[in-house]
Amino acid sequence: MHDQAQPHTASPLASSAPRMSTADIAALLGCTRQHVTSRVTKRVDFPRPYINVSRRMRYWRTVDVMAWLKRGAQ
Repeated sequence: MHDQAQPHTASPLASSAPRMSTADIAALLGCTRQHVTSRVTKRVDFPRPYINVSRRMRYWRTVDVMAWLKRGAQ
């Protein structure tokens, strides 16, 4: 058992869910992709990626990002 939870990796079930890349999140927030990568995704209240292909290629479930926004975190 691991003490630290790791981001999920791609699976057949996960790939069918609507997802957002860092570029998609940046467009939604009206900021740069670099800002999303260096600041937003490092917030403790931001959802963890559900597909973690590499450090530069991650995806979040759209519902998780929208729920984060709805909670008022910007």
